[in-house]
Amino acid sequence: MTDVVVDTAELYRRYKSLTIAVSAALILGERLDDIAVAVDDLGREAAGTPCSEPALTLRRLVERGLAGESTDAEVEQVRSSHRGLRREVWTTHPCEYVPCCAVGAHEHR
Repeated sequence: MTDVVVDTAELYRRYKSLTIAVSAALILGERLDDIAVAVDDLGREAAGTPCSEPALTLRRLVERGLAGESTDAEVEQVRSSHRGLRREVWTTHPCEYVPCCAVGAHEHR
């Protein structure tokens, strides 16, 4: 396994965790200040990886949330970006849960 695959898998786990945290904070009306720092860190570390664009999309949502202006459409953009990243991770790291409907996403062994 290459460093890129390992790095992508680790970045994906962090991205997924932060996405859940941001979503929960927005739903509950909690502050995003501490999460924003972690999202910024992820964005810098994800540069040049498949996680780069999803991390940027998440950052935009956090910025809008900090301003109290996030919308359902922006949340949907993050969800869509996450689905694309998840598919990418499935092609390189089949240990991530892969539903049986994801044809070709992993090999049967």
